Amino acid sequence: MAHLRPGKIDRNVDKPSYTRKKYIRGVPGLKIVHFDMGNTRRNFPFEVSLMVNEPVQIRHNALEAARVISHRYLEKRIGPTNYHMKIRTFPHEILRENRMASGKKADRYGDGMRRSFGKPVGTAARLEENQKVISVWVDENRIAHAKEALRKAGHKFPVRVTICVGNA
Repeated sequence: MAHLRPGKIDRNVDKPSYTRKKYIRGVPGLKIVHFDMGNTRRNFPFEVSLMVNEPVQIRHNALEAARVISHRYLEKRIGPTNYHMKIRTFPHEILRENRMASGKKADRYGDGMRRSFGKPVGTAARLEENQKVISVWVDENRIAHAKEALRKAGHKFPVRVTICVGNA
């Protein structure tokens, strides 16, 4: 099994948008399991959000890792009915990779940069500066737990993030 490339390779927003799944065969499935977690029926007074500081692309597996760690933290600390967490971005961008042959006699059967458009290897969410990635709605006495959960989630992204607190 091939290893996953580092997140810093796909984080730059320097290529044109590539999102039309209608024309692309073999796009890998989405790894994000849930976009809404916790108590989705109750209205909470405070919103704690994780925002990116610069334009970036975040891969779907990084979003899933951030979702898992923050959801697990909140569920253990404050209980499953005392918060509502939402992932606010969707990975539309399709990432391509031109796989190069390596090893003995690779030059015999490798194409190099000839027809180097690449094959789909995953998807990513393209974000703008100060865009919210994850939001958690909680009561006033649980804001510190929500901030800590989002701090842990921010370590999964290849960009600097900030946490802001506001009224819902």
